[in-house]
Amino acid sequence: MTHILHLGHQPTDISAVAGLLSTNADGFDATLDVNAIRFYGSRNLAAPFAVGFAPPAGDMWLGFRYVPPNFDAESISQSGAGFLEVFDANHDLVAEIRPLTSTNRYHAIAHGDASVAGGSSYTAAGGQPQWVDVRLAVGTDVTIEFFVDGVLHSAATAANTSGKGKPVRVIFTNTSLHGNSSSRTWYYAHIAVLDGVSTIGRRFVRRSPNAIASFNEMVGSLDALGDSDIATRVASNAPGQRMSFSLAGPTGPASVSAIAGVHLKQIAQGGTDGPDATAGFLRIGGVNHDASPVTVPVLAPQPVYSSWALNPVDASPWDATTLPTEVGILSA
Repeated sequence: MTHILHLGHQPTDISAVAGLLSTNADGFDATLDVNAIRFYGSRNLAAPFAVGFAPPAGDMWLGFRYVPPNFDAESISQSGAGFLEVFDANHDLVAEIRPLTSTNRYHAIAHGDASVAGGSSYTAAGGQPQWVDVRLAVGTDVTIEFFVDGVLHSAATAANTSGKGKPVRVIFTNTSLHGNSSSRTWYYAHIAVLDGVSTIGRRFVRRSPNAIASFNEMVGSLDALGDSDIATRVASNAPGQRMSFSLAGPTGPASVSAIAGVHLKQIAQGGTDGPDATAGFLRIGGVNHDASPVTVPVLAPQPVYSSWALNPVDASPWDATTLPTEVGILSA
């Protein structure tokens, strides 16, 4: 079972960002991806976007890259300013990170039986890329911790005898967040949500389908898998059909301390007939290494993650020389 709950910041990954992608180099890490989500507006702007996922078994970890506007420090002048909010399956607010006018800082706030705000040492550094990580634990208490570049800046805990549930949605509220009377530009990128695994220091390289490789048994063009359009698809009419392909895109930082895993993401939906499950696979040395199949719904597409923590050839840790060059999808 994978610990991945969500990966990505493309329109097929999250809602309400279509038309907002930017290739401005200020907005993203080019060793990881090819674009970022760009916002432009004044303090009156409200431009929320959301990330949904299955409830975690353990703590939820959220990580992303955030670039505030390049400006001299301004006070947080709007009392309704919002950064991000986390909700459970009953649509109850469980926790948030909110800028407060009283301190000009971003605070972690736990919403259990009561709302408890932690102190904060964080103010947004103008124009400086920073990695934000949030840990949220929900049980008899709600505990939220807010890290920037690996440093804990704010934390809060509230009793939860009312039984608020595990998180299933993060809304980047983006409300009255930046700017004074003038408009500003800021960015988000490289969004990840993990189950029980810290996002601090963990980076994900996004590579996309490039060219058909050993298998082409499904209906439709490979282009449909990499065009960021959820309406274009490939289809399978029988179990056991494969499509495999080479990959293109960033190859990661020049040096890394370790490669924690290989993850293949699909967005899949069942049809009125034919197979109702899908899996990812790696093809290494002419051998297919299949992940466990996942049954997908008929009503709407959903993300499916296949993960390999170790090289399936010999159960050794991954390194730059053993990463697969051919991957694929399998109907089941």
